[in-house]
Amino acid sequence: MIDLKTIKLVVWDLDETFWKGTLSEENVEVPDENAQLVKDLTDCGIINSISSKNDFEPTQKRLQDLGLWDYFVFPSINWNSKGPQLVDKIDKMALRPVNVLFLDDNPSNLGEAKHFLPEIQTGGPECIKDLVEQVGVTEKKDMQHKRLKQYKILEEKDTASKSYASSEDFLYDSHIRVVMHYDCLAQIQRIHELLMRSNQLNYTKKRIGIEELELILKDPKYDCGYVTVSDRFGDYGIVGFYAKLGQRLEHFFFSCRTMGQKIEQWVYAQLGFPELEVVGEVRTKLNKMECPGWINHDDGTQAETQELTDEVLTCSILMKGPCDLSHSQMYIKSGGLFDTEFTYVSNAEGQTIDAYNHSVHIEGLHTYSDEDKRQMVGDCIFVDPNMLSGGFFTKGYDVIFLSTLIESSYYIYQKKGTQLRVVFGGEDLTDPDNWQGYCDSTIYTGGNQFTMDYLRAFSDKYECVGRTTPEMYVGFLEKCLQWLPEKSHLCLILGATKVYDEDEEARLSHQRLNEAVKGFSKDHERVRFVEIDDCVHDKSDFAGDINHFSTRVYYELAQQMISVIRSVTGQDIESYSSTMAQFDNLLLKIRKGVKRVFKPEGSLYRALKKVYNKVYKERK
Repeated sequence: MIDLKTIKLVVWDLDETFWKGTLSEENVEVPDENAQLVKDLTDCGIINSISSKNDFEPTQKRLQDLGLWDYFVFPSINWNSKGPQLVDKIDKMALRPVNVLFLDDNPSNLGEAKHFLPEIQTGGPECIKDLVEQVGVTEKKDMQHKRLKQYKILEEKDTASKSYASSEDFLYDSHIRVVMHYDCLAQIQRIHELLMRSNQLNYTKKRIGIEELELILKDPKYDCGYVTVSDRFGDYGIVGFYAKLGQRLEHFFFSCRTMGQKIEQWVYAQLGFPELEVVGEVRTKLNKMECPGWINHDDGTQAETQELTDEVLTCSILMKGPCDLSHSQMYIKSGGLFDTEFTYVSNAEGQTIDAYNHSVHIEGLHTYSDEDKRQMVGDCIFVDPNMLSGGFFTKGYDVIFLSTLIESSYYIYQKKGTQLRVVFGGEDLTDPDNWQGYCDSTIYTGGNQFTMDYLRAFSDKYECVGRTTPEMYVGFLEKCLQWLPEKSHLCLILGATKVYDEDEEARLSHQRLNEAVKGFSKDHERVRFVEIDDCVHDKSDFAGDINHFSTRVYYELAQQMISVIRSVTGQDIESYSSTMAQFDNLLLKIRKGVKRVFKPEGSLYRALKKVYNKVYKERK
């Protein structure tokens, strides 16, 4: 019999397990007790995931219709083997196999799971009734679904990390903040809970009662503290604790929620690398040399500052675009509180979704029906369902920053006999002369796996109608002003047109579009613009092509954006010091200059970043 007290994650097969029937062959029926079980498990603080051999989009749609999709994290919905999927899932969620239950009606899948993860708990649909009974008598201690929200953050971080060249680059861009607290008695319940639950990052493994813990906290001979962590993805609350007696750590343990960020190594370094006897196995080993440079130390005033910011910042801002906006945002104080819709990597197939912010797709948010969107997802392997959603027209933003950089370089395709349009970069998908290049990836594919058969089928359904013209974009702006709330202002990021002479076609395309936007804005006060040209001084400001720039350009672009926010909302938004951008630029040059001698993520880079984080603390 399954012991629910040992379970932290339930992974569901779907066909003939969670629901009756096979989704790809027939309509499926979800027993009420199964749907309720997922909700009740979540109320108990137990997480749900999926491992199902199905097509992603129709499966997601069925679960959304049932109101259950948001109860699952890290779903594996494809036709791959389940064993490796489970290994990857459990590793990303920083769990132990012994605390995971895998439910599947296929004995072969259960056997495969056991082969890869001998300690995992497994069972068939017959176990569901027993789980229902156990949940019925289990305390619902997480009615606010805090644990589910924590894993949603972890899922978001996993998706975001895929767009970075290295894990260290991602960690530096995560803006991790750590606070050391010393009022331990006020948090004794949470500290004791963490002591009893932590295992993978519990270095001392001394399980003691809360009364004994209280004695330690009151003993002046002990130096005790707990640790809270937050980053640009969210606030993780209390994640660690230490109790030091002299130069020896008697207790040292951390939650697995922040695993991979090396919070435990950073705290160990802050304590001066005291003596520590590690008991049993731990997920991350400590050393007496390293102090992770990507972690920003907070002396405790940050929380007060954040609370003040939350109270003062009443405007609502959306940033929608590729790296011109994502890189500029990091130089705006409180920019982490803005809504962002940047280029991302699809959870379903792993492809880069960089046409997410094109005017055609934005217009579709207002005009396309759910059926239209299903058709588009079914027809276009380069379309992710998430790119057809968003609050652009519905959330009532005060200012929407929208990049125009991709408008004149991406092709638009219209489904024959309909008004459905979709966008993709690279060369014309319907031109047979380009097909071989798409199949062998000598033409940009965005991570999509194109085949000759697919390209022929796509060309039978869709025709290329060219790129965005200035007239088309002005028409799009007119519609936006009609569909957006009256308080909403659009601020367009206009592409570079000067200095760069290696892509004349792109430069002229930017120029024509920029002129149209400027002309339109003269008669419409709700339309503003900022020009990258104002930030570009010479060729050294470009990083590889006409749409990528030095850190100084992104910093100055942030200043222009702040001016727009102040003008529209009256909010006193500030930027970080220009020193931050200068140092980032210096680091970039050093990484390029010493590449032949040092590893780009090696000790020299880490040392410089450590100095940067300590000297320029306002980066927080």
